Order: sequence, then C-alpha cells, then structure tokens
Amino acid sequence: MMKKWLIMMGLFSFFGCAKSIYQYDTVEQLPPEEYLTRLDAEEDAYLLDIRTGMEYKKNHIEGAEHANFLSFSFGKKIAPLDTTRTVFIYCETAHRSPYVAKKLWKRGFRKIIDLEGGYRALRRYQRPAH
Repeated sequence: MMKKWLIMMGLFSFFGCAKSIYQYDTVEQLPPEEYLTRLDAEEDAYLLDIRTGMEYKKNHIEGAEHANFLSFSFGKKIAPLDTTRTVFIYCETAHRSPYVAKKLWKRGFRKIIDLEGGYRALRRYQRPAH
C-alpha cells in the first residue's frame, strides 16, 4: 500500500508541476493551425521533435531536428543552441513537451512554443509529414 502511495505521489508531482511553465508570457502552447502559422513566419527558429527515435523515424515535421527528451544525450543536444532564438517543440501528445519547455527555460530560452495536443493533433490537422 505504501509503495502505491509513493508511486501516486511521484506521478502527481511529475505531472502536476510541469504545466506551470506556461505561466510565463514567452512560453506558449498553440493549437496546430496557429503553431504552423507561427513556425512558417519565424525565419531563424529551431524546430525540435523531442519524441523517441522510433517515433521520429516513423514520421515528423519536415525540417525538425530530433532531440529525444528521454535520452541521456538530450542536454548535450540542446547545449549549443542559441538561447535568443525561438524554439518550437513537440512530442506525440503534449505530455512530455511541458518538461522540455521547463528544461529549455532553465537553460535560458525565453521564446518557447509548444504544439498543443502534440504530433497526434497535428496529424489530425493533416500537415504533410516527412
């Protein structure tokens, strides 16, 4: 019983604190249509697919760089990025991306745009994928 309680508390902490990153004005979560419009309008932005390698290989937004959030090398992958540039992020269902947004914020990024509903919502919106 104690083990179940500890697991539940851990999950609550893990999922409960992540959404708070969107309290900052420069961190946004946008629906697919608006996300794509902003992405097309940004000339010098990063586009990071933070899903697993298998998810990325299956399909991804054209031009997206793969940066698996669950990989030990994630920090090394984002370390050389210019924090003054806008970074667009997405995962499969927008459950991992709040944690990446928080990590990017802690690293100094101040223009972070997350895809609301993740890649799954984008597929429903029907953007051609690579």
